[in-house]
Amino acid sequence: MVLGLSEEEKERVRYHLGYLETNFAASLQLGIPRPIQTIFLVETAMSQLQNAYAVRRCRKILDALDSIEEQLLDPGVPLLYASQLGELKLRESQRGSTSTDLIEREYVRWANRLADMLGVPLYPYSARFKKSGPGNVPVRTL
Repeated sequence: MVLGLSEEEKERVRYHLGYLETNFAASLQLGIPRPIQTIFLVETAMSQLQNAYAVRRCRKILDALDSIEEQLLDPGVPLLYASQLGELKLRESQRGSTSTDLIEREYVRWANRLADMLGVPLYPYSARFKKSGPGNVPVRTL
């Protein structure tokens, strides 16, 4: 018998995938679609993990996401601050990528792994997963 995820772990999955942690409603709220169809996919996927190994892997990914988020709350000296170890060089902001930007990027990478493992989409209206910061902006001259 495979023991599935606990209710707390299911909440962590919803949170790390960017889903709302409120009651569901089939409508728009403040112009943002509520996650009726995609949350159904998440709930179904969480209840249908196939074996104990899949449950352990899901828990491992959740732990990684929790750990990365902790770095954002209390950065300390994460490895992403250094660009070179011998004669330690601290990472400088390059093209707008600060150390916290790199941690955020790592978070998104692991959230994508969780989404891939469960076969579900990240919540598309979550600010956490929208591309932000500097990027290529086309400029036209007249």
